[in-house]
Amino acid sequence: MKRATAEERALARASMYRLLSLAFSYPTEEVYAQLDGAIGVARVGATLIDDAATDGVLVLAAILAGAGHRDLERSHQTIFTLSYSEDCPPYETAFSASHIFQQTQHQADISGFYRAFGVRPNGDRPDHLAAELEFGYLLALKEARAREDGDHSGLETTRAAHRAFLREHLARWASLIAGRVIVAGGHDWHTATGRLLGEFIGWEERFLRIGKVDRYRDEPTPLEPTGADGCPVDECPPFTAPNHEMESRHARIP
Repeated sequence: MKRATAEERALARASMYRLLSLAFSYPTEEVYAQLDGAIGVARVGATLIDDAATDGVLVLAAILAGAGHRDLERSHQTIFTLSYSEDCPPYETAFSASHIFQQTQHQADISGFYRAFGVRPNGDRPDHLAAELEFGYLLALKEARAREDGDHSGLETTRAAHRAFLREHLARWASLIAGRVIVAGGHDWHTATGRLLGEFIGWEERFLRIGKVDRYRDEPTPLEPTGADGCPVDECPPFTAPNHEMESRHARIP
């Protein structure tokens, strides 16, 4: 691992979370337009992570150079479908919950983490992979700011929350969904993002020393997912591309 200050390392981690969050969001034209810039930042950040991250970002850069917006959109639809994929569900509670009431409880716990930092997902369920990665991005940014400001209390709070969120949520299923995306038969872009997701979150577990992770079984439950209004997806309004960017109570987190 390259030598760097703790603040630089936090910003590097943030760049990886940001890239992965965009990569697993629905590839609207707006998201597609942001990917090139996110890769540019992550190419620098990845050198402060490890060789696997560096190689993974370089592979994504090469793939994106030859892939158009529609290529990524078709691949996303193939893997995740336009409603709910039972083979590759991008929702944590598909792996953690055995019935609809448990699913609701787990989503509430995830939302509790978000509320503690004054943010909420904009446009989809709180347990969506892109939303959880965006939250990791926010926490890494807050850590960098706390270090820059010499805010020891804020640093301790943020680090503790990040460890807890990984141990209780994201790390418990990231490797599972990553493996499913890799073999799902989509575009090379999604195969590469699946590999990078598994490698990076594994690195984060070690870097943050979160201890043993009680991973979910790789048997997603074919639950009837609920929309924002609580109704099953097949009874909700037609699917629209989600926007997973976090919002603060007053302004969107950049």
